[in-house]
Amino acid sequence: MATAEADIANPQLHALLSGASFVWPGGRGVSDIDLSIRRGEIVTLLGPNGAGKSTVLKMLSGEIAPQRGHVSIFGEQHGPNVRRRIGLVLQEPSTDDLMTLQETLQLHGRLFGLRGHELDRRCRELLESLDIGDRADDRCETLSGGLRRRVDIARALLHDPDLLLLDEPTLALDPDSSQAIWQTLHNRAAHGTAIVVCSNDTVEAEHHADRVVFVDEGRVLAEDTPSSLTSGLKSDALELDWPALQDVDLDELKRWDGVGDTIRTDQGLHLTVDNSAEIVPRLFQTYGSQVTGIRIRESSLRDAWFKIVGRPIENGLGRKA
Repeated sequence: MATAEADIANPQLHALLSGASFVWPGGRGVSDIDLSIRRGEIVTLLGPNGAGKSTVLKMLSGEIAPQRGHVSIFGEQHGPNVRRRIGLVLQEPSTDDLMTLQETLQLHGRLFGLRGHELDRRCRELLESLDIGDRADDRCETLSGGLRRRVDIARALLHDPDLLLLDEPTLALDPDSSQAIWQTLHNRAAHGTAIVVCSNDTVEAEHHADRVVFVDEGRVLAEDTPSSLTSGLKSDALELDWPALQDVDLDELKRWDGVGDTIRTDQGLHLTVDNSAEIVPRLFQTYGSQVTGIRIRESSLRDAWFKIVGRPIENGLGRKA
């Protein structure tokens, strides 16, 4: 692995955390985070609520400084020159209800030194790219949650940042809004913007990230491309509703040919298998009415999280069987 000094000197490296740690009052935070963000890549910090993702984002944005370790953005310490090159989208929408979309972007642009025709052009192009150009003169109070989120994205991109940081940008949005946002993010990445997204959505991470970082309990547990993280999984995933599972010895099931990881959850059991068509009938023959429900799907990044972390990402519950 290259030294931190060599990485800082790399013009393709837009952000670097080296041994970064920060603990909030009450004990939550992150420890010994090593993370590099390069030009033109989309990196998703994936983990459940409270895992430490937002703390990492705050260190990258300069909102907080690590209590131990080092943060470098574009090879520099945080300061005005660095801040001008960062775009930030927080988890909660931050639009002013009484301002129009156009006024919102115009104000933000002026704060970053944009003026005149250049500012007008950027406002128009961003609103159109996010499919809200026809709402430019509408007050933000008239917008749905999804449209407000698009305005937040437009505002963060207005000054053409080299590093874009987003905290759950598509949380609870409709598919059209999510698609519009991701299309804009991919276009920006293609033009060299480095993008960091905090998320607990394994589907979006698998489909949109160039690199995924598993964050849990304040630490990085795994980091790779989605395809590499899922490469060792068996082909199918089974989620079983099994109310009395705590009374069952699963040693026999684990020895079946074609059965991979088995993990207890609060609903029952999660396992990956080579061929669900062979395993499912045998499950019901062996355990009968104990299994009250079953869901079958192809293995995915969600199963890689199960395998590495040992519990479901949605609620942090469960333990390895």
